[in-house]
Amino acid sequence: MHYKATAADHETGTLPKEVLAQINEAIKADGFALVSGLVSEETRELLLPTITEDVNIVRANANGELTPHEQHTGVGHLQLGLRRYSPYVRTDLAANPLIESVVAEVLGQGAWLGFYNGNVNCPGSTSQPLHFDRPYSWKTKEQAEADGQTWPPPTTTLSCSVAFADITAETGATEIYPGSHRETEVATWTTNRLKERPDLLEEWGPPARMEIPAGSVCFRDPRMWHRGVPNLSDRPRAMLGLTYHSARGNHWRGRIVHVVSPEDQVQLDDDPALKLMDEGGVGDGRLIFHSSARFAIEKESLHGVNRNINFVDEEVNHLVNAHNRGGAHVEKAE
Repeated sequence: MHYKATAADHETGTLPKEVLAQINEAIKADGFALVSGLVSEETRELLLPTITEDVNIVRANANGELTPHEQHTGVGHLQLGLRRYSPYVRTDLAANPLIESVVAEVLGQGAWLGFYNGNVNCPGSTSQPLHFDRPYSWKTKEQAEADGQTWPPPTTTLSCSVAFADITAETGATEIYPGSHRETEVATWTTNRLKERPDLLEEWGPPARMEIPAGSVCFRDPRMWHRGVPNLSDRPRAMLGLTYHSARGNHWRGRIVHVVSPEDQVQLDDDPALKLMDEGGVGDGRLIFHSSARFAIEKESLHGVNRNINFVDEEVNHLVNAHNRGGAHVEKAE
């Protein structure tokens, strides 16, 4: 599925209803859909040099060692967040109504932004382990059906991969296994890595490549199996990742936690900014942006999407967020 957004789409602030339905069906069946013409050349020209600058900063700070993300995934693959202050926060990225029209179609009203970060694939990189980003929200057919869901269940998270320059096989376009998000055997796995299961790979193969033209967005079910592969070019391949979660996602990573203590549930009900934490309890699950970026994001969403942002006046270090917090800044509730 590949649709090119038109001037009329940008004027109305939404993709056509029939196109949204086609995108939703493509994501359900294949795990992804591509929409081009979403992010302006002006935005891409502003942000692409900053990513290159930040790659050099990260490399200098690492003193020749691998970054934490490289150690976990693969050499040359950086989690590199975009700058979260003016003028680098752009409406056509963080508050794009066309992107949000797809989000609302796939995830429903009240979907919220939980991740605003980058994946930079550097020249000389290696292959990552094959993996999926998010687990199933329902672990068994019985659990899903009791909650009124189909089996395999629908996604409760949507990844939006944005290309600032053409992402091609040469520059390390992500390897994907279309349709693999429907493999229910992984629903109860405690790992997200597809190792030592050649039978599953054969069933869902052969793999494809997620090539994305500049200014386009690949909307992806993050349960689809994929991996970063070597960048054979001489320049870093920058790709922004926006990840949205359904309104039912009560964990800060967007998961649905079905059993919540009465005390935590009271806090969640009282304050929609709070989410469940990894270590237990609740915390402020909003993304931290500097207040100088407010003008680019604060306009209300046309599609009921919650941008889930806490604007602060103190300095926001996007590099710390990227490497230490995985693209989000979550604080323990008092």
